[in-house]
Amino acid sequence: MFTLFPRRWTHWLMLLIGPLFLASYYGLLSWGPVEEAIKQLANQPPGLASAEGLLGLVSLLLLTPMVGMVALFLLFFVWVVLAGTLGRVGRILGLSDWAFFLLVAAASAGLVYAKSETWLPWSLQVLDRLASAYLILLL
Repeated sequence: MFTLFPRRWTHWLMLLIGPLFLASYYGLLSWGPVEEAIKQLANQPPGLASAEGLLGLVSLLLLTPMVGMVALFLLFFVWVVLAGTLGRVGRILGLSDWAFFLLVAAASAGLVYAKSETWLPWSLQVLDRLASAYLILLL
């Protein structure tokens, strides 16, 4: 049964963290400070820049698995919401659970491909900044 005020702490946690994910998706959280920091690293003496670049890359490598887990959790959360809201339609159509899951996953993959002009440039910018930080570290 749906209640307007759930008592589980996980519901409140998702309610508080959800807008943060939406803000990052719509670009309200920018990469401007990161780009300025990389440019500042490029203008510093070689010894200090490589140390800061190494610290930045190590930090990134340590934090990336956690960000990946959060992204995976968000994907599963969306799938669970879709399964809960559209599950009755699948049962009316006579689909089994695994067939309905494949249908939802295929629709998600199609949506990701259709919206690639939104996320692909951002991903390439992130890779560009990572590569420039790595080059600063090497030089």
